[in-house]
Amino acid sequence: MVVGPPSFLKPAVLQAFADVGVDLQGPVAAIDLAAALADAKLDGAIIDVDYDAKALFHVVELFDAIDVPALFATSRTGSIRGGFTCSENPEAINAIVHHLLGATETTLQ
Repeated sequence: MVVGPPSFLKPAVLQAFADVGVDLQGPVAAIDLAAALADAKLDGAIIDVDYDAKALFHVVELFDAIDVPALFATSRTGSIRGGFTCSENPEAINAIVHHLLGATETTLQ
């Protein structure tokens, strides 16, 4: 699941994940997350790091309560050193999948 504003997950990013068999749900706004989790079956979560600290803590607590691994990411490419970027870049997708699912194989080549 992706937690962030609609602009966080561009159609090209959604398609790039779908192309490698990853079904991203969302994006879901942080304020709507509790309701969205009611019937969700999740393997992991990507959280927009640009939320304020209070919202980030709330989101993390919700995922921790249901034992769903989560990571923080940005959608701004080239703007951070380290961390995760939610983009259509194969290396970025691999990094996210490996971190959330513990995958040892490369998703994209």
